[in-house]
Amino acid sequence: MVRTLAALVVLSCVSTAHAQGTLSRVGDALDNAGRNIRQGVEGAVARGQVVAQERDLVDLVATRIRTDKRLRSSAVQMEVRSDGSVVLRGSVVDAAAKKLAAELVENTIGVTTVIDELAIVKEVRVIESKPVVVPAVPKPATIVKP
Repeated sequence: MVRTLAALVVLSCVSTAHAQGTLSRVGDALDNAGRNIRQGVEGAVARGQVVAQERDLVDLVATRIRTDKRLRSSAVQMEVRSDGSVVLRGSVVDAAAKKLAAELVENTIGVTTVIDELAIVKEVRVIESKPVVVPAVPKPATIVKP
């Protein structure tokens, strides 16, 4: 009987140790899952903040270009990159307007670099084409039999 009781005590200790080991592994797995979720959420929030900052910078730069009367007859498009650099594309009427557009963007808070790809277009003419007259095709005669 003593041997049986001793065997039961040993088995119960082994079972308890095994259960604690299993619980420990489960706890570690849950901790890892929690860390992964947290890192994923933090990464998504950081990406969202970058996108919001880029959008704010686009709005700020676009407002400065649009509201300057000296650039009214210009067609300026911009691309804002995640590093704060701004690429200017499109056309302006003269070198002074080109310089002004680049300076306005360069002096905007948040802009790190300006890449000027603006073209100077002195005169834009719209040429209307003459209407093309297409001769009418005569209808085939219908023969009516009496």
